[in-house]
Amino acid sequence: MGEMERDIVTVKLTPKKEARLAMGMSSIIGTRSNQEDTIFGYVEGERAVAVVCDGMGGLSGGELASKAAAESLAGAWFLQKEIADIPAFLEAEAIKADEKVFLQEDASGKRLHAGTTIVAAIIRKNELYWMSVGDSKIYIVRGGEILSVCREHNYRLTLDARLRQGEMTPEEYAAEEYRAEALISYLGMGNVSLIDVNRKPFLLEDKDIVLLSSDGLYRSLSEEEILGILKACESDMETAAKALTAAALGEKTKGQDNTSVVILQYALTEAPVAFHSRKEGKEDELKTM
Repeated sequence: MGEMERDIVTVKLTPKKEARLAMGMSSIIGTRSNQEDTIFGYVEGERAVAVVCDGMGGLSGGELASKAAAESLAGAWFLQKEIADIPAFLEAEAIKADEKVFLQEDASGKRLHAGTTIVAAIIRKNELYWMSVGDSKIYIVRGGEILSVCREHNYRLTLDARLRQGEMTPEEYAAEEYRAEALISYLGMGNVSLIDVNRKPFLLEDKDIVLLSSDGLYRSLSEEEILGILKACESDMETAAKALTAAALGEKTKGQDNTSVVILQYALTEAPVAFHSRKEGKEDELKTM
């Protein structure tokens, strides 16, 4: 036994960390008569894409608008094996989707005059990129903190800018505030120019969560309530997604908008540990356990 121990050298290699992406999705009609939200999500290895669109336009217009926008971006993503510049890709696809929604027609061939918001996220390894047009939201959850990373593109942005620049008084601001929630940017305008895109990637860390949602979620639940539900569901993103939309609906019998979420979690797991054994005079052996 002693001779064998002298002949064998065993080296334990440090375990490598592998990235794993988990996804959950949920969409409810709420108390509305029709569903105008469209969601999409896809995970492939260390890449993922997620989209939430909230349509508007009445009857079937909003539904067609959100579907056209989501399908436009998703289709473009699948056609690209490698995207060299993800921010440029997202911005260009927002403009293309805007044109497609703008040109949507009804059964009689007339323009629908419908629109949709959009939030989209792409993860490549530990890099997160996002794009937003309208007032849907993207949150990043890290540890015990939650942060919304995109602006609401509504008239309040204009009011706030005018107030800061001294172009209106606080009294004039208050008089206009009843219109503050009106969107000033959405897909379907035909000339959309207000598009938020992060030019540099946000670097994800272990257990980070990226949450995309339509406004039905944040108009019903506070950020503290959203964070509490995500914590309670731990690493089960599908359960978390369903819990969020269920909580948004609650016991409401009226007034609950369509509510949709797509959740992505970035997690690091240990790869199998490799042991390298060498016997004198013999070839190396590599074992994985």
